[in-house]
Amino acid sequence: MAQPKNPGSPAPATTFTPAADPALYANWRVNLLFIWFGVFVGLMGANFVFPFIPFFIKELGVTDKGEIGWWTSLSASATGLSLTLTAPIWGTMADRYGRKPMFVRALLGAGVLILIMGATQAPWQFVALRFLMGAFAGTMGAAAALVASTTPRERVGYALGMLQTGQFMANTLGPFIGGMASAAFGIRNSFFFCGGLYLAAVALAFVFVKESKVSLGAAAPGHKPKGGSLAGNIRLVVSERQVVVMLGFLFFLWLSTQFVRPVMPISIDDFASHLGDRDSVTLVIGGWSRSFDEKFGTGLVYGMIGLTSTFAALSVAPLGQRIGYRRCVTAAAVLTGVLFIPVALAGTYTTFLLWMGATGLFQGAMVPGTNALIAASVPDGKQGAAFGLAASMQSMALLIGPLAGGAVNDAFGIQYVYLVMGAILVATGVVGFGLIREPELFTRARAVRPAHG
Repeated sequence: MAQPKNPGSPAPATTFTPAADPALYANWRVNLLFIWFGVFVGLMGANFVFPFIPFFIKELGVTDKGEIGWWTSLSASATGLSLTLTAPIWGTMADRYGRKPMFVRALLGAGVLILIMGATQAPWQFVALRFLMGAFAGTMGAAAALVASTTPRERVGYALGMLQTGQFMANTLGPFIGGMASAAFGIRNSFFFCGGLYLAAVALAFVFVKESKVSLGAAAPGHKPKGGSLAGNIRLVVSERQVVVMLGFLFFLWLSTQFVRPVMPISIDDFASHLGDRDSVTLVIGGWSRSFDEKFGTGLVYGMIGLTSTFAALSVAPLGQRIGYRRCVTAAAVLTGVLFIPVALAGTYTTFLLWMGATGLFQGAMVPGTNALIAASVPDGKQGAAFGLAASMQSMALLIGPLAGGAVNDAFGIQYVYLVMGAILVATGVVGFGLIREPELFTRARAVRPAHG
């Protein structure tokens, strides 16, 4: 396919089913509602637990702060490794046999394994279960493929932005409630509650989400799905230069979260007062101050990021329609990178909380905007393969990010974790602005928008 010389010019249109096709798009709003709810319920359960993994590792008998950081990073990377290897396989199976079964499978696999995690007695057992979880989970990738394949192309930016708010709202409420639950009832009980939420999400998705056979390429009864082979699907997807660029861009966006978030509890611990058995942080706003348990304070930081990211995700579709998704995601990457500078220089828990919340205002726009660009550029019927590869980018970031962030922390100190990631994000935004092309579908939509008021 010939490429335009100007990277900022519209990308050539890819073949897609017209929005008027009733068999494919009739149920897209109901699907979006219950997929959103499944993502929210399931990931809220996960966020009950995973921000507090360093404290759980400590409960398992590891006392050295460096070893706690290492086991925490290793547990995250184990999930990333297995998900990297399996996500393209699940994506191809989604195109062949249905995205709904893959979404249900992801929720069920995560729920069962999280339940088992609550009974672990040693760090190596926890890491092994995290590896298995990556092989059977991948909730957001499956959800994005399902939404993208059953939503009209001109509404896919809106739909994926809304879907991302489910994740961000889960990130907001999960750590906040989980921090209180962990402080009151213990982290182990949080694992069991988390698994129960996942299983509830499985039931909702199974009953209410519908997927048309048309989306699988079966236009007539008895017609076999045209999913294609794993290698064939990947070749078709990566033959689109725009998709390859977006997948690389997506990797660095996910890296920005995985590089810094596993060490955030260590930063918060540096701000804590350690008096006897009580570890507490103090929030000071004007003349008002309040001390919290360190676990609750950690949940509050994650919750603040989730809250601001939710607002950002809601702004993606209207902002992308007005100025273009290319400008939206690349500017967000640069601004997030710049904001990591004051995060690194924060001297109190209060300033750390506020600056991390500020990063969420821009970080939250990056992933849904990039997913919208991918969905608009991928050949029709190959959304599962495309978002399987996107999930691999996320899992590769999950594999590399925690280990790389931990290595920078060990070698130079925790401030440099934020500074290094800030520099990477700024470079990603600048390079992305030069390489990403706005899909013709979106430029056409902006052109006719004034005519409709």
